[in-house]
Amino acid sequence: MEIKNKPEMDESFRDSIGTVTQKGERIWIFPKKPKGKFYNARTIVSAILLLLFYGLPFVKVNGNPLILLNVLQRKIILFGIPFGPHDFHIFVIAMIIGIISIFLFTV
Repeated sequence: MEIKNKPEMDESFRDSIGTVTQKGERIWIFPKKPKGKFYNARTIVSAILLLLFYGLPFVKVNGNPLILLNVLQRKIILFGIPFGPHDFHIFVIAMIIGIISIFLFTV
């Protein structure tokens, strides 16, 4: 199938860099700070998440921290439940179920 009335494209923009003048001087780019309700909401959510991620290890449940990821001693505590290296198969099964669920429910 042939395309009819194809407009001619001016490709002169490919001959120069967009941030350099004809004399070779640099054209500085000054980005604007984002603003708006979504930017403000994202800032608030990120602050809350940072507080949670830095604060949850200090919350104790049954004498254990709520979240602990100790790689050197091979000890993981999630929501107060301690997991060791022998419990890795539970983690793998949970991750596979999570990935399959995301695939099935979003596609």
